[in-house]
Amino acid sequence: MKTKLLPITGLVISSMFINQIKAQEYQPISIQSGFNADVIANGVGPSASSTNNDVDGVSYAFISRDFQLTSSSTPLTYGLPINRIINSAVGSTSGLSYQLAPYSSNNSLRLQNVNDAGTLTLSTPTPVLSLYMLATGGSGDCTVNVTVNFSDTTTQTFSGIAISDWYYGSNFAIQGIGRININNDNLEAGGGTDPRLYQIPLAIDAGNQSKNVQSIMVTKASGGVPNIFAFSADLYTACSSPSNITYTSTMTNATLSWTPSASAPSAGYQYYVSTSPTAPTATTTPTGSVAAGNTSVTLNNLITGQTYYFWVRSNCGSSQGFWKMKEFTTGQVSTTYTAGNINTMYSSGTPSVTATTNCPGLLTVVVPAGYKIKSTSVSYTMTTQGNGWMSEQNSLLVCTTNNTSEPSITTGSGGNTGTFSYERSGLTLANNLTGNVNFELRAWRTYGGSDCNADYNQVDANTWKVNVTLEPLVLATNEVKAEKQLTVYPNPFTDVLNIEKSDNVKRAVVTDLSGIIVTTFDNPSSGLHLESLKTGVYILTLTMKDGTLKRTKIIKK
Repeated sequence: MKTKLLPITGLVISSMFINQIKAQEYQPISIQSGFNADVIANGVGPSASSTNNDVDGVSYAFISRDFQLTSSSTPLTYGLPINRIINSAVGSTSGLSYQLAPYSSNNSLRLQNVNDAGTLTLSTPTPVLSLYMLATGGSGDCTVNVTVNFSDTTTQTFSGIAISDWYYGSNFAIQGIGRININNDNLEAGGGTDPRLYQIPLAIDAGNQSKNVQSIMVTKASGGVPNIFAFSADLYTACSSPSNITYTSTMTNATLSWTPSASAPSAGYQYYVSTSPTAPTATTTPTGSVAAGNTSVTLNNLITGQTYYFWVRSNCGSSQGFWKMKEFTTGQVSTTYTAGNINTMYSSGTPSVTATTNCPGLLTVVVPAGYKIKSTSVSYTMTTQGNGWMSEQNSLLVCTTNNTSEPSITTGSGGNTGTFSYERSGLTLANNLTGNVNFELRAWRTYGGSDCNADYNQVDANTWKVNVTLEPLVLATNEVKAEKQLTVYPNPFTDVLNIEKSDNVKRAVVTDLSGIIVTTFDNPSSGLHLESLKTGVYILTLTMKDGTLKRTKIIKK
């Protein structure tokens, strides 16, 4: 009989919950300076060319999902989000997110030796009720001391703050992001659950909550290598924010809705829309507004398959609240499996990506005429039964229409009972398919019984969802013609790419070969400055002011 491990329940800081009752205005904190290491490989090329240090002192770094060793390498299904936004997985802080620093520059405060210290300076000093530090430890658990510096020169110190090793720790904000050895470019998927970044709460004393936080100093006290990536905060404002932003979208339109703020703003709400994840500031000119009493807006004439970022804030007349963000993509079709639980099949070890089961879940996604699949995402939960453990769960998504599977098996984590949530996006297994597209979810367990049953582990009913992002077929058929109409030079280019007749261009979007957006220019000038791009092949798409699209391949030397 297996011995069960009792979960360790962390201590709860009561003042943190008192503060959340007051506001719960979670906002990422913009850092102006202080990061000292680039430990995230991104773009096309060897990982050593896009990093200047490792996370753990033994050559391992994080990766962005857009990392490719060469332009023909298989796109990753794991890694840090390309948009650098991490929506925290910690349940007690629903709605809290972090904004990572750019992957092409220093993005970590890395403290190698005991007593090493660094200071992160805020772009805009602001009062906070609680801070939340996003950090991880390389090569073992570690402890740090944190000093919060206020604008009036006073401070508040937090001593002996524990940071878990980047494998297996609890209270993670994100997990399953993989890593790479920068000496030999060997990738590690981390079993779909590692490495991890952790959320660490720092409750500000009541007497300091009205003071502006100016900077935060972190000093290594002991253990492994601390890496500090970002801060978020629970802020206070008299103009409370809306919440629970949701959306519905068609191929070219989207309707965004939200729950009104606790105190209805006298002048309604302002919103801001962009294809860039860069957040608007307090002084950013809104895209538009809705009158008091309205809690939704419809956006028209959007690009099919494009990811957008929508922010909304309360307008109290003499003051405005904080921006709240929702990411959405047009041209998506979502299908949910409704035939009940999916049994797991016994496997003596982790199965291969070619393994089958006798009890898969079957799902058909119907792609509307005139469109093809651009990318696929999947989500579901698996729950232990009887004497099963979450770490004994294995699963794989397969597109049976073209007999293509995900590149690796996904495994649960935890030597105990419970429910494990799975979510993977940016999958390419069904790209370019049209019509009725069939998927299988194959699920296994590595303990208990034989063949198929739900006695130890199962995929929960009504949780398996396949979501496909579409793009028009016309893009594929017109691509050659569009390339002839579009003149860019020089191509290949070194740093600057020139566009002929740029005054006719409304938007320029550069994507990699897997369709992931690298950078966007609104109303571009004749020269696109692309110094930050890695060497490789990209696609340039121009949205013209007459509504037409033009595309061509570009090569960065």
